Amino acid sequence: MVTSFRSWLILSFGVILLICLVAIGLFVTSLNKSKKLEDYHSNLKTTRILLLEINKLKEDILAENAPGNGFYTDSFSEPERRLHDLKIKTRSYIQYLLKSKITSDNKLEWKTTQVAQEFSQYNKTYEELVYLYKLKGFKDYGLEGKMREYAHKLFNEGDRYTQFVCLVLRKHEKDFLLRKDLNYVHQFNIQVRFLYEYINEHKHLNEELKRKLVNSLYFYHKHFKMLARIDSKIGTNSKGGFLFSSKKNFDRIASLIEDLDNELILIKQEHKEKLANDSVIVLIVLVIFLLSAIIALTQLISKSVKNISNSFTKYVNSGFNIDSVSFKRSGIREFNAINVSFLRMAKEINIFANFFREKVHERTLEINQQKDEILVQQAQIEAQYKTLLTKNMELGKQRKMLASKNQDIQESLRYAKRIQKALQPGSIKFKECFGDSFIYSKAKDVVSGDFHLAYKLNGEQGFTENKTVFVASDCTGHGVPGAIMSVLGINILHKIVRELKNSDPGTILNLLDKDIDQVLAQGKNSNDIIADGMDIGVFCFNNETYELNYSIAKFSHFLVRDSEIMQLDTLKSTIGYSFFENHRKCFKTSSIQLKKGDCLYLFSDGLQDQFGGPENKKFKKNNIRELIREVHRSPMKAQKEVFKTAFKEWKGRLEQTDDVLVMGIRF
Repeated sequence: MVTSFRSWLILSFGVILLICLVAIGLFVTSLNKSKKLEDYHSNLKTTRILLLEINKLKEDILAENAPGNGFYTDSFSEPERRLHDLKIKTRSYIQYLLKSKITSDNKLEWKTTQVAQEFSQYNKTYEELVYLYKLKGFKDYGLEGKMREYAHKLFNEGDRYTQFVCLVLRKHEKDFLLRKDLNYVHQFNIQVRFLYEYINEHKHLNEELKRKLVNSLYFYHKHFKMLARIDSKIGTNSKGGFLFSSKKNFDRIASLIEDLDNELILIKQEHKEKLANDSVIVLIVLVIFLLSAIIALTQLISKSVKNISNSFTKYVNSGFNIDSVSFKRSGIREFNAINVSFLRMAKEINIFANFFREKVHERTLEINQQKDEILVQQAQIEAQYKTLLTKNMELGKQRKMLASKNQDIQESLRYAKRIQKALQPGSIKFKECFGDSFIYSKAKDVVSGDFHLAYKLNGEQGFTENKTVFVASDCTGHGVPGAIMSVLGINILHKIVRELKNSDPGTILNLLDKDIDQVLAQGKNSNDIIADGMDIGVFCFNNETYELNYSIAKFSHFLVRDSEIMQLDTLKSTIGYSFFENHRKCFKTSSIQLKKGDCLYLFSDGLQDQFGGPENKKFKKNNIRELIREVHRSPMKAQKEVFKTAFKEWKGRLEQTDDVLVMGIRF
């Protein structure tokens, strides 16, 4: 009889499922009971832990360092609130143990009830202890605080003997608080009587003082006796106080929970043994049936598989010849369907095999053709690679040549910088002219378009008065063009001041402008004229009269007098050729009477035009003004560091936009 494999499997798995359902029912019931036992045991362990925490927290609260946690200062301190929460939580766990079905099923009602009663008595004893401890107080709190307050009054108001007896009383008081020995109370009472007699009998004490001393002694004695009675009730060193009762309650609770824990361990062990026995029986039944079903199905399947395997082997060994395919009928319907499908598949394989043979032949021809093309491309690539190697060698030679020329240029620029520096006075020479001064100069490139000069003039040089001429200038551009313009200006100024013996600032600028104009523009076509020049300030300081003559051509400056910042008269024209006002420029000399302590600051556009800061904007004159306002009272040497730091922090990682020159002079 031919039957489907599905029917065999449904029958087998139906019986297995029935056995498994019975086993699962038993397991679920046992596991549910096990879970309840574990939950019950877990609650019992949690109850024990909570009780230990409660007892530890109670001892911490009632310890001598209690004022540190607000025990005496608050009506309900934080540790007490925490203890209160623990007690509520413990009570809920005890209620769970009382109401649990496991308690009644295993006859544990008496012990759980005893735990609840002992815990209630434990809480009452703790509340009594809290009341007594707060009443007793500590240091400045409660009875101890009041007692010490009256002791201090007695000591401060009494004579030397009273103070001596007061110290003896304090010693007995402290010995009692430390050792809890009633003998110190007796000694305290004796000293109190002696002190009462002394105060009443000695006439050198006036009535008002006696009244105060007796009042302080009375209340001191009264509070000490109350404190001794409270300490006796607490029972720190005895077995009759609340502390002993509390410990006894806790020990009984711990003992009862220990007994419950041991009994529960035995109950869980018995349940596990029963569950293990039931599991073994169910497993044996299930294994017997599974073996029987597996053996029957295996024989049926192996016979059908063997027939199909023989058909496949013949087909493969014949070189996939469709004529070799044959099969025997099976007792399972699905295996017969496999044989039919195999026959259909063999026919289709034969068709596809012929088709793919033709495709493989065509593809082989294409691959051979592509291989020839690849070989040709490989030869072309190798030729290009050799060409690139040759060009790379030429580039290497050019790179070395550029590096050599760059080194020559850098050396030339460094030498030009030395020449430019030699033409200008150094900081030491400038300080010979002005003792309290500074010069901060920072070129954008190696050489700079900013320069400064100083000439110390006297009678030996052909001048009538002792004067100092100093110059600050910002030439158009920076780098090499600016440096060339600066050297040109320096040479012309040397000629005007030293050779022509001229110290008038206006005349100096007019002569400088004329010479620069001749060099850059005279006799040249308009297309060849260079409209470059310089912003400059020329100053002549009379060392004896403190008079400052000046002529300023668009150069930035500030004069500070008594913390007030002023600006001197400035001509908007610059030195050099101008297409619009070249024939109308006339530089005049202005004069101002300086006072000792006046400060003059000169600076080129490099500082105010520098981009930077949090918003990447220019530094501007307003920031320079505020900086001068902050530092003008400091020594000039310190001011230089401030300007240097301010410029560096403002610029940050940005590129320097122009040459920077800042000069400061205190007259």
